[in-house]
Amino acid sequence: MMKLLHICCNLAGSTVFPQLFEALDAKGLEQEVFVPEKYASNVGKNQPKGVSTHTALTVRRSDAIFFFRKAQRSVPEIMRRVDMQTVGLIHAHTLFTDGWIAQALSEKTGVPYMVTLRYSDIEAIWTYMPHLRGKAREILRGAKRVVFLSPAARDKVLAQWLRGDEREQIAKKCAVIPNGIDPAWLDGGARERIGDPVRVGFAGILNDRKRPLDALEAVHEANRQQTAVRFALRACGDGPLREKLTAALLQDDEYLGKISGMDAMKAFYAGCDLLLLPSTAETFGMVYLEAMSQGVPVLYTKGQGFDGQFEGGEVGFAVKAGDAQDMARRLIECAAGYGERSARCIAHAKEYAWPTVAEKWMNLYREA
Repeated sequence: MMKLLHICCNLAGSTVFPQLFEALDAKGLEQEVFVPEKYASNVGKNQPKGVSTHTALTVRRSDAIFFFRKAQRSVPEIMRRVDMQTVGLIHAHTLFTDGWIAQALSEKTGVPYMVTLRYSDIEAIWTYMPHLRGKAREILRGAKRVVFLSPAARDKVLAQWLRGDEREQIAKKCAVIPNGIDPAWLDGGARERIGDPVRVGFAGILNDRKRPLDALEAVHEANRQQTAVRFALRACGDGPLREKLTAALLQDDEYLGKISGMDAMKAFYAGCDLLLLPSTAETFGMVYLEAMSQGVPVLYTKGQGFDGQFEGGEVGFAVKAGDAQDMARRLIECAAGYGERSARCIAHAKEYAWPTVAEKWMNLYREA
């Protein structure tokens, strides 16, 4: 296989990308990374070990409106830094920024490209910048492969963005490859018994998108619906809804503040029996995998990122966003058959280890 060129504007903001690039390096893939960056303070952050990375300050504030300027500045920088004659495929890790650059670079060099769609593409830019929708479809048409992190994201784009022959054409190029999890997470054990009260974890930013108040209301509604099992919220995180959340806590509920680091999060999950994160917009949701790796069954939003990874009931259940009664019913249902479901969480989390996910990418690169 010839060299792969990644275009990754979000390298500094996520540990997902360096873990992926390092896992691919371990598979023997020759690769380089180009990072179109806006902030000088981000240069050097999250550098993947052993992988050649080029960061260039080719993004400006005004590019939020004039997206094409990112490509105009980035393509010459890439061609100056990377020997494109050795590159067999370009992988753009977002649709609008990276995909636009990849398309322009492909037109200049003849090297084919593929593109991954993420939360910012599907839920933010497409929604709030409608003047870019035509360009988005053009990038998808030109890509060799179109990759999503979940079946739910794929289905949403195919249903809402595309019509007729164009939908059929792009659907044939689609693949679903989830994010991976650091193998260091995979040390959890299955839980044999559920707690009393049942501790329902919430881990994330305390904002409207993550819906912590909905999670709390669902826990209280579960207690109102029945008396056989008691439920209590165990929340961590910080954000604009912190005061509202803490003001609404009842006696058994607890708020632990902001928690960071793998060991601290493992300790958090050790005190949880279930995880409920009813986000209204989620491309994937690493928190679900993390909880599963520690034997904690999960409840995730229907039609969002994690939905479709497993059959309902296998590791948890999909819940309706904003519907406290549905969430409460699913909490009660998830508490039943707990030991077997916890064991399935442990087994399935191992399927998402980065070496396994990297092999899926390697197969897709070979095809493309």
